[in-house]
Amino acid sequence: MEEEGIIEPCGHGISLEDDQNYRYYDNRFVQSVFWSITGRCNYRCRHCYMDAPEGALGELSHEQAIAFIDEMAECGVLCVDITGGEPFVRKDFWLLVDRIQSHKMTVRQIYTNGWLLNDSILDEFEKRNLKPEISISFDGVGWHDWMRGVKGAEEAALRALKLCKRRGFPMNVELCVHKGNQETLRETMRILSDIGVPALKVANVSPTDLWSCNSEGNDLDTRAYTEAMIRYIPHFFEDGMPMDVMLTGVVSLHKGSKNYEVIPVRLSGTEECLNRLLCGAVRYACYITPEGRLLPCMPMTACEEQAEFPLIQDIGLKKGLGNSFYMNIVDSRVKDLLAKNTKCAACEFKYRCGGGCRAFALAQTGDLMGCDGNQCLLWKEGYTERIRETADTAIARYCTNQERSS
Repeated sequence: MEEEGIIEPCGHGISLEDDQNYRYYDNRFVQSVFWSITGRCNYRCRHCYMDAPEGALGELSHEQAIAFIDEMAECGVLCVDITGGEPFVRKDFWLLVDRIQSHKMTVRQIYTNGWLLNDSILDEFEKRNLKPEISISFDGVGWHDWMRGVKGAEEAALRALKLCKRRGFPMNVELCVHKGNQETLRETMRILSDIGVPALKVANVSPTDLWSCNSEGNDLDTRAYTEAMIRYIPHFFEDGMPMDVMLTGVVSLHKGSKNYEVIPVRLSGTEECLNRLLCGAVRYACYITPEGRLLPCMPMTACEEQAEFPLIQDIGLKKGLGNSFYMNIVDSRVKDLLAKNTKCAACEFKYRCGGGCRAFALAQTGDLMGCDGNQCLLWKEGYTERIRETADTAIARYCTNQERSS
């Protein structure tokens, strides 16, 4: 590390710099903040959480955004993931990035549709010694333009991915599955793999108000989505395990590996899990909406109850992190859910499921301690075992084919 210039000896009589000393923060710690810096966008996506083309949630003013960055530093935040809307439409984008860096925080990820991504933007990141991971949406061969509401969106996304690969920027892709594009997943994967995309996250389209108006009959319920994902599992191994793939809510598959994780199986199956957090992810990260509302995660944006969460420009991030409604999610345990939800408490799968996702439960029932109907279906209809059996059968077939070819 000395040879690489990462560290240097601290000799006799030399003290640490101020920002190297331990520091106490009198607030609940969050490692990273996922921030929608604007609600505006250059696309017209059929499912947008925030009706981005119309900028329904607006954005913080420049002064408010700068103040918020300073507050993140005062709360000990280490990194910021930036999204929108489309983040590159914000005119003061680089001023915000520079302010983040001035506090020794880093920009870890950028979520973009790829239309505005070019060499000049990547040059600006490199000038700042930044190479954030670029996350680009791509909703299937032949369907991306339809989903994003802009002609040429598919071409733009693929161009942006090739640019990231050429320039050495880490990247990943997120794909929304619906009835129209569900059978294009294998072809889409091949195209992305040929470009060099290392990771793909696949998810069902969130049931937003916009999607209910614009899906044109292409929405998938949980059962249909899960069936589509199970159908894909054998293709992953047949195609040589080309990249890391998360089929959200179903299974995680890994590049070049026969290991996998059945996502609904969250807990050990014994009472030892009672003190486990309902959601571990929100313990170390939070989400800020374009209007400045502090939420545990982005899917909470779709819940009517989001208005109960605090606005950081009203009470500040430090105080917001201790807000009682916010903490009801962040610090809730499996035992808290079972004490308040008699249906979950009586379920035979309670020590394996752990109640599922609180954002889904809140959206479906209006109750933080309600049932996540998606998880109920997966467990009670035997999908967890089907996922495992499908993966194991596909792996066995892959191994047999490898032995024959050798």
